[in-house]
Amino acid sequence: MNPQQKEVVEFIREDRTLAGARKLYNTLPNRSRSFHHQLNSMASTPANIKQAVYQLCRAVGIDERKMNALLQSPVKKTEEKSPVATIGVVGHGDSGVVTLAARVMHFSAEAAEWPDIQSLAADIAEAKDKKAEGRNKEALVSFIQEEREALIAEQAKEVPINVKRSIKLREQFPFLSKKDCPDVLKLLVNDLITAYEAYKDGRDKLWNSMTEEEEKILAREIVDGFIENKQAYEELEHYQKNGTLLGEHPIFRETEIKAELDKMNGEELNKRYQALRTNVSRNESKAEKAEDPEKKKEYEEKAADYAWQRDYVQELLKAKK
Repeated sequence: MNPQQKEVVEFIREDRTLAGARKLYNTLPNRSRSFHHQLNSMASTPANIKQAVYQLCRAVGIDERKMNALLQSPVKKTEEKSPVATIGVVGHGDSGVVTLAARVMHFSAEAAEWPDIQSLAADIAEAKDKKAEGRNKEALVSFIQEEREALIAEQAKEVPINVKRSIKLREQFPFLSKKDCPDVLKLLVNDLITAYEAYKDGRDKLWNSMTEEEEKILAREIVDGFIENKQAYEELEHYQKNGTLLGEHPIFRETEIKAELDKMNGEELNKRYQALRTNVSRNESKAEKAEDPEKKKEYEEKAADYAWQRDYVQELLKAKK
């Protein structure tokens, strides 16, 4: 079992969430660009999680029989560490008393009483083995605020890069935090972050030792990631300027397809489901037989595109029963 297969097996055993699937799928060199895009806009449903697991296994070469065997076992929950526990500030969290880290984070110079300021500064000095430059109120407040800034910087190291980028995007495009922001633009933010990470990851890999064929495929992925990144920004900038959707990003195609499927009756959905199953099977077969890497990837992307539509139709059919 290679390292990528081990990661996928570990994910199935210990995670099995859509958020975890997105993060892991983004790191796989053999991922399908079509499903990669689709995954970012999926809702967390059992059918979507199973589809994500299937695509993860497919990308690393785990067969369906092994995948189904892994899915039979319940998820093993790993013990999560408290964020405060990773911060190097002494406190009394284990005894139930508010930790020093929490006191520093909640400190307000305007609201704090003088005795509280003195007490907190003294506790920081003892815990960190350092002293404030003076003993007046201004010096002690400055001392506490310096510790607070250091604590925030330490915590920021633990924040995933996608969260940091999400914060920056919401600062750049304030409408994303408003209630009337179209849902499709919120999905687009996830797509933009993933496209950026794929672009950056692929660009960095070009410095590694690769075959000519691998470089060719990776170069295409980098270009695709850059294009998706640019398209997403154009959508956000257009809405910020005009208050209307531009509608040129690939994510809008998915929205249109779902809207079309939502209008179908049971008989129409059954026919579409059978056609999609056939298309998935046909393209998967072509992908397995293809010797040219470019053709193989093309068929895999088509299969993934038909697969998400098939699964969506299946969910609609279940809802109609």
